[in-house]
Amino acid sequence: MRTFFLFFLLNSLLRNPLLALLAVAAVFYFAEARYRGRYFNPGKVFSKKSTIRELERRIQVNPHDVDARNDLGRLLVDDGRAAEARKQLEAAIGRMSESPETHYYLGLSQIETGSSDKGVGNIEKALEIKPSFLYGEPHVALARHFLGTGDARRAGEQAEAAVRTNTSSVEGWFLLGQARRGLGQNDGARKAYQQAEEAFAQLPKYLRMANRSWRSQARRAAKTLS
Repeated sequence: MRTFFLFFLLNSLLRNPLLALLAVAAVFYFAEARYRGRYFNPGKVFSKKSTIRELERRIQVNPHDVDARNDLGRLLVDDGRAAEARKQLEAAIGRMSESPETHYYLGLSQIETGSSDKGVGNIEKALEIKPSFLYGEPHVALARHFLGTGDARRAGEQAEAAVRTNTSSVEGWFLLGQARRGLGQNDGARKAYQQAEEAFAQLPKYLRMANRSWRSQARRAAKTLS
């Protein structure tokens, strides 16, 4: 009903149904992007693709350039191209065995391509090399993975480690709540969801948009607890 009313209002103002429809789509896009904290940025996308092409060129010229393979693998993971990333990172890991970044992104790519045990092992190796690497994000990734496999106990352990490392991790607190809920610890889950709210409230404004979705999920989850 609200969508129809918005379309009717815009069509009355613009006197063009096509423009009104596009305007409605734009409104919903920006509302969703604001909720999720993600906006399409053409400049950023172009820059990433340009960097990927340049790294691929470097590797063609020198297949032994492990720094280029590492950087390319990281960007490919971020771009959702896990299989391609895994190939590059597996080629780099032999000479970058003490790099927490290489282990971490290789682990993510392995989990995404069906090698969960290897992936978990590499992420744990990244944390072994540098426990504070990415301020708890590897623990968040592991908690997310274990929740997806139904292992609430291990998910809870990783989520607790994440929020110990970074008390401002809204996602970490939310995942801890989900893990505790899976273990039947409703009081503990409720406290974790509340911590997610409090962590969000303490974030600087420039970080709030990216975390708004986790705060909202924590709030909704708390309301469903008995």
